[in-house]
Amino acid sequence: MTLMLRFTTRFLATAVCVAAVAAHAAPLNRCVVNGTVTYQQAACAPTQPRKDPTLEELNAAQKLRRAEAASAAAAQAPKVKTQPAGTLPAPAASSRFHCDGRRYCSQMTSCEEAKYFLDHCPTVKMDGDGDGVPCEDQWCGAR
Repeated sequence: MTLMLRFTTRFLATAVCVAAVAAHAAPLNRCVVNGTVTYQQAACAPTQPRKDPTLEELNAAQKLRRAEAASAAAAQAPKVKTQPAGTLPAPAASSRFHCDGRRYCSQMTSCEEAKYFLDHCPTVKMDGDGDGVPCEDQWCGAR
């Protein structure tokens, strides 16, 4: 009798475990592939072939992504004056200064000249803290 009770208990425990696992298992999908019925947990493959995008569609999508990224970056970035590479802004008609390759505050002779260079000349190194005021220690600082 004890043997029969153990067997029944194990059988019931096994049946409960199998039922619990089956309840959590993914449902089976009935799929027909080339006239053959198959059952699988993943979704059935579509019956129509996938259409690959054209080169024009890919380029348009890439252009759209780049435009969205640029507009998002522009919205987050602080406003900084930028110039296209290799171009210089037109100097003022009556300007006493011109871009001549000088880059550092030690090469300037006045605050006005340093401001002109910062606003009009590429690759200058006169605004270390990035606040828009050049040569604060030498020429344009509060005295």
